Amino acid sequence: MTPGRASPHLAEWAGLALLVLSLAPLPFAPAAALGGWLCAFVLASGILLGGLLFLALTWVIPGRWQACVEAEARLLAGLTPWLPVLAIPLLAGLSRLYPWSSGDTLTGFKAVYLSPVFFSLRLVAILVFAALLSLRMALKPGRAVAVAGSIGFVLLDSLLATDLIQSLDPNFHSSGFGLYILALQMLTAFAAMLLLGLRQPSDGDVSLTGALFLTLLLCWPYFFFMQYFILWSGNLPPGAAWFARRGVGLWGVAETLLAALRLLPAFLLLFTPIRSSRNWLRGIAAVTLLASLVEIGWLILPEIHGPAWLGFGCFLMAAAGGALAAPLARRLFAWGRTERMRA
Repeated sequence: MTPGRASPHLAEWAGLALLVLSLAPLPFAPAAALGGWLCAFVLASGILLGGLLFLALTWVIPGRWQACVEAEARLLAGLTPWLPVLAIPLLAGLSRLYPWSSGDTLTGFKAVYLSPVFFSLRLVAILVFAALLSLRMALKPGRAVAVAGSIGFVLLDSLLATDLIQSLDPNFHSSGFGLYILALQMLTAFAAMLLLGLRQPSDGDVSLTGALFLTLLLCWPYFFFMQYFILWSGNLPPGAAWFARRGVGLWGVAETLLAALRLLPAFLLLFTPIRSSRNWLRGIAAVTLLASLVEIGWLILPEIHGPAWLGFGCFLMAAAGGALAAPLARRLFAWGRTERMRA
């Protein structure tokens, strides 16, 4: 390795600064700062874990679609080992984020399952599993590893969604919540891969990419509306209250904006000229990532005890910082892996 190869560039320094600044309100508004970091962690983990699942699926499902996503999925999956590091502020601030962390409000199985020690062990174990799967897929991929990894990934990812997001309100329960978050992760990761790729693919590959994008955009409303319909029509008070908190004030505006940002791109991709255009796909991918920002804030911040505007501001700073610093993280990990192989 040549000296300075992993040294940060100006944009990466700016990214590191934004990551630090996103936690600056900790002394006077810890819940808002940690809520913003949680939002950014959910966004980052969704993109990276979604990329990891896409990489595994390229070994499971044959076809021309593999060429549309494999390089970009490998790039995202390669950053997965950094997720345990990014989870450190969440583990350190559990008492500020989760009302159950005091151990006084829950009984029975919930009291055991939602205990700080068990929660922390699960979170670390799931992220370490994802990191190890990423390393195995990078060093020695294979169909058997991909099949087993995909099954384990979906099961553990549902636990991760329940722990990080659903347990913010320990009274809220939805059996479809894990699948909904998985659909969100896959859609967000695919949008990120579109912005990273689409360099010089053939026209046929562009059209296929557009068709895959449309499929993911149509999966999202199904899983989103399914849990809403079941909870609301069943008149289940905790679930109805969870949605009601997100349907008033600015959160109601965010909900309407989210629906528009998701459904309009899906409508546009029904038209073949748009589905086959690189520029249109890039634009829709950017809109999709914007919608994911709104959606993650809508999911998490109404449960945070602190100024929502401050939490969302911390979220935006952390998300921008992570995006700018990602090339440095990728180079550092590649350097570390090279040094270990030499040793």
